Amino acid sequence: MTRRVVLYRPAMEQARVLAASRQMFIDGQWVEASNGATYAIPNPATEEPIGTAPDATVDDMRRAIAAARRAFDDGPWPRTSHQDRARVLNAIADGMERRKEELRQLVIAEAGATYLTHEIQIEHPITMMRHYAELALSFEFEEQLPTRVSHGMLGTQVNSGIVYRHPAGVCGLIPTWNFPLFVTVQKLGPALATGCTMVFKPSPYGPLINLLLAEIIAEADLPPGVVNFVTGQSNAIAETLVSDPRIDKVSFTGSVATGRKILEAAAKTLKRVHLELGGKSVAIFLDTDNLDLIAPQAASPTFFHAGQGCAMTTRVLIPREAHDTLVQKMVDFVQGMVKVGDPADPGTFLGPVIREERRQKIEEYIESGKREGAVLAHGGGRPKDLRRGYFLEPTIFCAVPNRIRIAQEEIFGPVVSVIPFTDEDEAIRIANDSTYGLGGMVLTRDTARAIALAKRIRTGVVWINNGINFLDAPFGGFKESGIGREGGRFGMEEYTEIQQIVWKA
Repeated sequence: MTRRVVLYRPAMEQARVLAASRQMFIDGQWVEASNGATYAIPNPATEEPIGTAPDATVDDMRRAIAAARRAFDDGPWPRTSHQDRARVLNAIADGMERRKEELRQLVIAEAGATYLTHEIQIEHPITMMRHYAELALSFEFEEQLPTRVSHGMLGTQVNSGIVYRHPAGVCGLIPTWNFPLFVTVQKLGPALATGCTMVFKPSPYGPLINLLLAEIIAEADLPPGVVNFVTGQSNAIAETLVSDPRIDKVSFTGSVATGRKILEAAAKTLKRVHLELGGKSVAIFLDTDNLDLIAPQAASPTFFHAGQGCAMTTRVLIPREAHDTLVQKMVDFVQGMVKVGDPADPGTFLGPVIREERRQKIEEYIESGKREGAVLAHGGGRPKDLRRGYFLEPTIFCAVPNRIRIAQEEIFGPVVSVIPFTDEDEAIRIANDSTYGLGGMVLTRDTARAIALAKRIRTGVVWINNGINFLDAPFGGFKESGIGREGGRFGMEEYTEIQQIVWKA
């Protein structure tokens, strides 16, 4: 089959876009939906379609699950050597590198991702895939247990043993749309490295980049059925994936509401579940003697990728005496440096949100903030010069009570709440006063002080002074932010089942 590539031109030039129509990948074959249905994917910056994806049926999903089950039970992949698994992972990374510019144009056109996000959107996934290839070789699939002497009715005996890590089995993997390649690789890499087979069900907002990744995977010498991609808009196909007894493990990245439904559905067959859900993360600023430096650090995370990130710090905590000055400097930074517009323009800071319904939901949050007592310091509306696309102004609320909706609920848009605190104890109370527990930041020149403070924050991630580690560190949350971890050996462990083997020496 001849494949057409998305050719992206700057949206504001209203240039013609050559749409890509891609197929699903099931049991090593490229297929349409069984009923022939497709659906259009709009560019969030132009509202024009960039391509179509198959709109799968429940029968299509069942066929993919059957293929993955056969590949696990009867195929060679779960018993493939660690060296061969590493070779395949590196081959996928090589393919991603070769087609990096296609991936780049798709993440711009499909996700509205500005160039500022491309290190995470494009570069990190390639690096992570190579890291999982290394882990396929170095991960301890077999671990020696201590030798123990027991004394019983049969006399004295010496017991030796090992812990052996099996692949978890057939995995139902549901990535999200905001960082589509990054999130998919965080599931694909460890699943392949541990010998699992899998069915991906991408978000209906972001299928095309997943299907392009499927094209790369198809060239990597995997047995049929090991990796399958099924796309579609119907909730029924995702429900089928989660509830099917042939699926051993589910990994989902997305909203808390959907995570609850997945957990309930998976409970019927007692399958393992990994959930990476939402967040309402804080950035705690302890130093106030250089607010010109602090202001961009306070504002930028919320406006990175239009605020569409689960771990982004959307609550900024600042000592009370510096609150008003910091807010003004944040406003000055946004007015002078945060360009809103076409994500294909390398100078754009803030691109569109993903869909009109998402923009309307964010606008509801903005109105609730006004009603509930927060002070709107900047933004709050739609850019007047951008008549097409799902754009919103960068929005700053200040003097925000932590009890109101914009401080408690995940907005998933370019809206930041600035909250004053009196001392460190109050900052910790505010940080932990949330149903979420995903991420957080502490910024101060006193690293020891920051580490001590971080240990009091009930979140799965705390970044100090912008330190970050995507390869080795575990990523996941406390409370309603999820169950389980991704990243490095911690992500590998999520895709294994532990078996004890003990013998009398």
